[in-house]
Amino acid sequence: GGGGGGGGFPVTPATPTAFETRNTGVTLEIEPNLGPNEYVIDLRFAPEIVEFEGFINYGSPITSPATDAFGNPVTVTITENRIEMPVFSSRRISTGITIYDGHTVAVGGLMREDVQDVEDGVPILSDIPLIGRLFKSNAQSHIKSNLIIFVTAKIIDASGKDYRKPNEVDPSGTPVDPVSTDLGGGPEGILPPL
Repeated sequence: GGGGGGGGFPVTPATPTAFETRNTGVTLEIEPNLGPNEYVIDLRFAPEIVEFEGFINYGSPITSPATDAFGNPVTVTITENRIEMPVFSSRRISTGITIYDGHTVAVGGLMREDVQDVEDGVPILSDIPLIGRLFKSNAQSHIKSNLIIFVTAKIIDASGKDYRKPNEVDPSGTPVDPVSTDLGGGPEGILPPL
């Protein structure tokens, strides 16, 4: 038969025993803090994009020397011993901004550029050896993406209702104008109008 020399030995392929769950997609962590004058909100946020890219085989085949029917030495693969590990790409930024109560801000910066190789050809003619190259073309397609997140921050009370009433006035009886409200921290103490 196709026997080999020597006795048998046990082969135990590696099998993962523990698994870890990983979230994919867009995750947004936000930490809001009320500003010193209670008209602004300090936002610290960290958007993250996690994408599944595929698998990489970290295993290696388990082989054994043997002889074929004619007595020639050959190598026999006992098991492929595939250990596939998932691969993820991750993009994350951390930033902070101060905005007025009820206003909206747009945050971007999680950009990505993918390059795809595209091969076009005339059916049948592009498969002919030597002259087939005349009937096909190769190109690269660049695909750019950018995640933009719009955040609207509102100050609310413990029951979830708006903290401020429409057309609220400050204690002196003057209508509140957020553009002229002292925010602190800047040379003039105010932010420019949004």
